[in-house]
Amino acid sequence: MSLELLLSRFLYYVEKGDPLPVAFKKARKMGRYKIDSNDAYEKAKLLVLQYLSLKGRSRRKKVKEFLQGKGAIVFPDWMEKRLSGLYDIGELKKSLIRKTTWFWVNTLKADEDKVIKSLENKGVVLERDKDYPFLYKLINGNLSKTEEFREYKVVIQDKASVSVVATLSPKKGESIYDMTSAPGVKATLIMVLTENGAKLTLSEVEYKRLIREVNFMKNVGVNLDRVNIIHGDATHLTFSKKFDKVLLDAPCSSSGMISNEPTVLLRLTERKVLELSKLQKRLLDKALFLSNTVVYATCSIFPEEGEAVIKNVSHKVVFSKRFIPYIHGTEGFFVSRLEG
Repeated sequence: MSLELLLSRFLYYVEKGDPLPVAFKKARKMGRYKIDSNDAYEKAKLLVLQYLSLKGRSRRKKVKEFLQGKGAIVFPDWMEKRLSGLYDIGELKKSLIRKTTWFWVNTLKADEDKVIKSLENKGVVLERDKDYPFLYKLINGNLSKTEEFREYKVVIQDKASVSVVATLSPKKGESIYDMTSAPGVKATLIMVLTENGAKLTLSEVEYKRLIREVNFMKNVGVNLDRVNIIHGDATHLTFSKKFDKVLLDAPCSSSGMISNEPTVLLRLTERKVLELSKLQKRLLDKALFLSNTVVYATCSIFPEEGEAVIKNVSHKVVFSKRFIPYIHGTEGFFVSRLEG
């Protein structure tokens, strides 16, 4: 079957509300297509990025227009207006199709030097990061197709996301609370950097996400005897003691990861951003009550989910940084460290 039919079916699921990977998987299941799956997935991603520019009234007409090269990356009007005074909009849009892959070696399961040498022998071209020596940038090669990836010896994580844990600077023996922890990559990196030596508490409100997180941590070799796992809403949980450090990777608009999940452009509203900002303030107040050292972060490109949240906090802001995709080669992130 044709690429046009696959993309039309894919668009049906996107319009129903499915995220990109789910919609693509459902469309693939509906028939056999004589096309490269990886190429089709990238086409599907670009189709969603350009969706708002396509004039066709039906899904099939939109897809035809897209395949004829008539589309362009367009933000919703409110987003375009809000971001124009903050960023180079043209460069921001270009960055959505220039994805940089970052990864680190899981030293709970393998020796870093041996893994890197093995990857290089397989033709993977990489570059060690200057800011975080344990982090690598993929220059060439398909990391997800390697044995090292399948066996959880390497973990893909964006540099901006890694910076959240690096800013926390976890140490062995410290009690650390990860407030909204799923999918668990940051919690895992905490345990990797402390050689399973931290005393970690994590909470997640969505049960299915929590189960997937726990399974991931098992697979990567995290010592779950050192992890207190809570299924619950962090805004309502109470603790009898404070923690050495709290990580608040807060629920947000995910506007910083549009390059991975472009359906954000079709779902997000200005009102939702403001609602999320209020939620982040409540969570941050709770975090500041639980520890004298808090790292607050969001995968967002809106200052309402970052600078505005930490503007009048009780703790001192000792570090803050905004990662901008077209400048830093990362997802859009805001990261701050607060100490009281």
